[in-house]
Amino acid sequence: KASFGADDVVAVVLNLEKGPNANTVSLFVNGVRATQPQALPESLQGETLCPAVTWKNMTLCYNFGAAPLVPLPFSCRMVGDATAKDVEVVAAAPAPKDGKHEVLFPVCLPDEGTFAWLDTFLEKNPQYTELSDRAILAWAEKSGLWRPKGYAQKTSQDKPEMGFGISVMDDRSVQRVLQAVAPIQNRNYVVMEVKSNLVKDERKEL
Repeated sequence: KASFGADDVVAVVLNLEKGPNANTVSLFVNGVRATQPQALPESLQGETLCPAVTWKNMTLCYNFGAAPLVPLPFSCRMVGDATAKDVEVVAAAPAPKDGKHEVLFPVCLPDEGTFAWLDTFLEKNPQYTELSDRAILAWAEKSGLWRPKGYAQKTSQDKPEMGFGISVMDDRSVQRVLQAVAPIQNRNYVVMEVKSNLVKDERKEL
């Protein structure tokens, strides 16, 4: 089992070269191999992979630049030095002419296909990000967060019971954090709160 501590430099190496270690991921600590190559699932081979870092109870800095912080026993390209054939460049969404992004508050009647409409809208307008309890549940499921009753059971699309047994998830702390940070992101949003969007005073609070 690989371990590391203060001041260690950890490198994750994706091998796409032809050979016995093709389509594998390896971990290096301070330039020394810490794990055997781990094969990518077949469903991910040939697909675009996005670098992501998650951590808990630690402080770190990441390096997506052109040169490694600690040399490796072989030469390979960093993300910042990747060749055009090894990356997929996604064009950034055009900036609003007035510099302002949009926030939509759909006003819909309960149980009249609200979320079915939202699914269609997001499919046609991928530049919008959904803010709703449903979206938080989907995020939690994709993140592998365990939910005692599973994710198939939903008491409501608009206000589903969280039911994680985790205080920050069940007491709506996550929703409050999202409401606080959403305005500083350069994104367009759809705030889907069926009841609150219908009620003027509650809509103002959103």
